[in-house]
Amino acid sequence: MESKNLTQTINPLYLLASLALGTIGAAAFNALRKRTCENTQHVFEENMSATASAPQSPKRPTKKRTINKLMAKNANENELVKELKNLEEITCEIERVSNLAYDLKLQVLPLNVNPMLGNSNYRSVFGGEGFLPETAFVNHDCYILQHPNFGPNDLLSRTKRWLRSGPRKHLLFSPDEVKAGIVVVGGLLPGLNVIIRELTMCLFYNYKVQNIFGAKYGYNGIYNNDWIKLDPKMVKTIHHQGGCFLGTARSKFDGEMIVDELAKNGINQVYLIGGLGCMKSAEQLYEIIKDRNLKISIVVIPKSIENEIPIIDKSFGFETAIEEAQNPLKAAYQETHSKRYSVGIVRLWGAHTGFLALNASLAFRSVNICLVPEFEFDLYGENGLLQYVYQRLQHKGTCVIVVAEGAASSLRDCKINDKGRDASGNIKQGDIGLFLKNTILEFTREKGLNAEVKYIDPQYMVRAGKANSLDSKLCSQLAQNAIHASMAGFTGFAVGHVSNKTCMIPLNEMNSGNYANRITPSNISWQRLLAGTGQPSFLNNEQDI
Repeated sequence: MESKNLTQTINPLYLLASLALGTIGAAAFNALRKRTCENTQHVFEENMSATASAPQSPKRPTKKRTINKLMAKNANENELVKELKNLEEITCEIERVSNLAYDLKLQVLPLNVNPMLGNSNYRSVFGGEGFLPETAFVNHDCYILQHPNFGPNDLLSRTKRWLRSGPRKHLLFSPDEVKAGIVVVGGLLPGLNVIIRELTMCLFYNYKVQNIFGAKYGYNGIYNNDWIKLDPKMVKTIHHQGGCFLGTARSKFDGEMIVDELAKNGINQVYLIGGLGCMKSAEQLYEIIKDRNLKISIVVIPKSIENEIPIIDKSFGFETAIEEAQNPLKAAYQETHSKRYSVGIVRLWGAHTGFLALNASLAFRSVNICLVPEFEFDLYGENGLLQYVYQRLQHKGTCVIVVAEGAASSLRDCKINDKGRDASGNIKQGDIGLFLKNTILEFTREKGLNAEVKYIDPQYMVRAGKANSLDSKLCSQLAQNAIHASMAGFTGFAVGHVSNKTCMIPLNEMNSGNYANRITPSNISWQRLLAGTGQPSFLNNEQDI
């Protein structure tokens, strides 16, 4: 009992002592922290004074600090301001995407709330009725890694970080001031109508934009002031059709004239749909607009039927092209297997890369030879293509060949003459398919073999159809994310999928030439093809290479 009473007596005394010591310790800590903060502030002020008198470092441009200071007036309530300030920080590793707030040197950003931001507890959590939940909006400091896979010798710091695309809570553009222009440049591709429709629908319904226009036949529509006003009723069913609702064309490029026409017509958002040439011209447009201090955003949705666009996973329309190529491949297979000593040749798109020929062959599974622009080959000689085809006809009786149009430039021992240039200045290569047909016939006849060669060129059939389900979904995502970014004031970028996530890629990166998208010998898909066809290199001096 005495022990128990002693414990009960000591514990309260110990508690009181602990509290007293704790209070003293806290007071001492606060005093120390105050002195430390004062010293730190003193040092900070000295450093700032020294920095002000020292020469400006090129890594810290004056423009960056000035704009951050000016925009800080409403930084606490504007999420877009927070994101832009974060992107301008020296420590930010995300690739910078230009924004009109910087280009126009705006002092205070308008507080334009995204119309899709839910205005009730239910909508904020679950969305619905055209509204998005809080979690659907992109927070600042969100990025997509260029290469998500890392090995033992790879460093995270060496991979690019692209700005994540998606809806922002606050916008630079007010919906009632937007006058959007949609322009399709270059050749046809499955999915163009899906993008035109989705751009119109998203602008009209999600962002309440009433002024949406499309340029007829690419840049020609801008030069000739040939615009057509778009609305949901007009574009409601165009995604069920192939081709291009607005029309497209290859034409000259006059950046100054285009910007003149855009400014004259009040177009302040431009959505360009085009390939490599379009991205280069779009970058020039961006620079002209920036120099003139105009509030016009430039966005590119890249396209390429041969999937040559750098950085992104793949172009829209590419999967549809692979699917459409299966029918001519089936025809070539049936023709060759219905007659003895028969060769079927199918020519597909691919002036610079052979991704379409490669993937169409992998999907078909019954191709014997695939020729692409990335790998040179010999036509004649003991290890050349002609000798291999002749030997296969002797042993198997059939041969199915898929050739990309650009493989004409890969011939080492002969040359196919070009056919001049198109309106955009691109080289029109000679017909490699027709050339192979005539050469194989001549070679086999000299060998005493009465072979037949069927040549199928389905290029325009492949690109003119409507998008399949996969490409249709991709087109919708690209169009919506292009609008989300443009409404927030971002400009001078292309939107695309990287690691299956949508992001914004600056046009100067896309056009830098540092991201060649070509088939390499170590490409896993190319290795699968070689394992399936068993084809050799068709090089006579392979041992010397």
